[in-house]
Amino acid sequence: MALLNTLVLAILATGFLMVSRRSLDAIIRLYALQNILLALVSFGLAGGEFHFVLAGLALFAVKGVLIPWYLFWLIDRLEVSHEVEGYLSVSLSLLLAGLLTALAFRVGKAFVLPEAPLPQGVPVALSLVLLGILSMVSRKKAISQVLGFLALENGVFLMALSESHGLPLFVELGVALDAFAAVFLAGILIFRIKGEMGHVDTARMRSLRG
Repeated sequence: MALLNTLVLAILATGFLMVSRRSLDAIIRLYALQNILLALVSFGLAGGEFHFVLAGLALFAVKGVLIPWYLFWLIDRLEVSHEVEGYLSVSLSLLLAGLLTALAFRVGKAFVLPEAPLPQGVPVALSLVLLGILSMVSRKKAISQVLGFLALENGVFLMALSESHGLPLFVELGVALDAFAAVFLAGILIFRIKGEMGHVDTARMRSLRG
């Protein structure tokens, strides 16, 4: 259990770092690391149940390797700046991240089920959801907003692991594939936006509203 607690804290640390980084490359690598850590948590909670091991392997392969590789390919093809532009400074982003995490830990105990296999993962899962939302609303580029959504989705996945010892295998595989499908479709949309507008800055797109 001590190892699982360490992994959960490491997942929370990746969430904080994803909020504070100003490099797309660094954020994508942190997202990959976050998924590898989630896969390790899934392995640790398996308890000899092979389908949880398969779910962890799928998480590692799809969200820890395939999606990050696709995102790196996407930003290279789009030829956009690898620097993340946001509405908030790094210090203000970290302050809000700290406040949201404190709120998640404050209210997280109320969401812990009596038979939860990993109760300490619940507030961390809520933190990831809130940090993902913060990333989505505080950044200008569409790609960095997609990464915020993916971090939010990881929070939901960790919540499922922490509360109910995971979901049925076909559900977990479906979630992983849905995440890749969402990123793939987002990539197509971003390509279209780049072709029509010449940029992927959502802040500049707001000026088009009449």
